Amino acid sequence: MSKSFKNLQSSAVNSVEVVDNTVKVVYNSSIDKEYTFNCENIDEFIENLSKELIDVELDNGNGSVGRFLHQQIKSGILVESK
Repeated sequence: MSKSFKNLQSSAVNSVEVVDNTVKVVYNSSIDKEYTFNCENIDEFIENLSKELIDVELDNGNGSVGRFLHQQIKSGILVESK
């Protein structure tokens, strides 16, 4: 499975790409560098990211792609692969 999220309404995140069980993130601060994370439950991650993107799109004040990704990393859902 492959899914790309580009042209995000985010000051921190440029794009998110999901390929199999890997999540690739490009931050606006360094668009030439891609950060790669492993994710065991990719379907749940995509569903939660989609909800976050809807919150951002609706501009209800609660949505933040950068904060969402940070929480996913902090909680161990996304694990950086080196």
